[in-house]
Amino acid sequence: MKNLKEIFKNRNLNYKKMVKYGFIRNKENYTYKKLICNEQFEVQVLASQKIFISKVIDVSNYEEYILVDIEDSVGEFVGKVKYEYENLIKDIIEKCTDFQVFKNHQSKEIIKYIKNKYNDDLEFLWEKSSDSAICRNKMNNKWYSVFMVVGYDKLKLNLNDNVEIIDLKYQKNEIKDIVDNEKIFPGYHMNKSSWITIILDGRLDLKSIFKLIDNSYKLSIGTNKTGLSGDYLSNKVYNYLLTIPKGKVVTYGQIGKALGNKGLARVVGSILHKNPDGNKYPCYKVLNGKGELAEEFVFGGKKIQKQLLEKDGIKVENNRVDLNIYQWQEE
Repeated sequence: MKNLKEIFKNRNLNYKKMVKYGFIRNKENYTYKKLICNEQFEVQVLASQKIFISKVIDVSNYEEYILVDIEDSVGEFVGKVKYEYENLIKDIIEKCTDFQVFKNHQSKEIIKYIKNKYNDDLEFLWEKSSDSAICRNKMNNKWYSVFMVVGYDKLKLNLNDNVEIIDLKYQKNEIKDIVDNEKIFPGYHMNKSSWITIILDGRLDLKSIFKLIDNSYKLSIGTNKTGLSGDYLSNKVYNYLLTIPKGKVVTYGQIGKALGNKGLARVVGSILHKNPDGNKYPCYKVLNGKGELAEEFVFGGKKIQKQLLEKDGIKVENNRVDLNIYQWQEE
């Protein structure tokens, strides 16, 4: 039997991910079983708030196969069992847990705010810097926040401790006015002409930090070949949907082209995924360049999108619409 608690250092169990992975819930415990090595062995995992253990059972006699937990056990056969077992545990760690490097109150509230408002998660990009993470704008993959754990001394403060910080984009010509080297600092490890650093130890209130995050998010969108940015671009997309005639569809690239740049197709998709009102803005009329339905249609998936299209008199076969017949040709 292996105690996995130490392996899960700086990680939290994500129960939704666990159930999706195949864990079975029984009150407060979650169990998972999987056959490995041509079904000769069964891996059993038990997880809860207090316990996280795993073991390998020999199916032939249903006894625990303890050799997998002995470091110096050798042999081709036991090596194969160990390999499959350990890879499964690594997969569970990757797909069923979330990093929790950032543990203070402000960090947790900020991470929750970003998730709720922008549906963005922390990305831990650097294996050797597991105490650093970023959030990126899904419209263009640009970063708008960087979380780190650094020493106070790195910010030229005379304190012998580490602190959690967040780096945010800020208007270049206004940085000198907001930096006070007490609550807000020049961007640490980032371009100081366009980033600021905030110490997350309560010096600056959450409401102010949230406003700065929203500002950073809008700056990360930037301007594009259309000259549009931020909420204004979203409004242009939603208003375009209102012009699509009944019985017709358009593509993501088609909307981008109407806004001035066909290359905005991915941005259009991101905006539609945040549609605030499906009854008002008919995003179900938007398909990819092949006429295929959306994999993750925001209001219920392909099945719902298909129903809405057919209600408009549009024929859908194999989750696809014939663009030669149904695509709106704007004049």
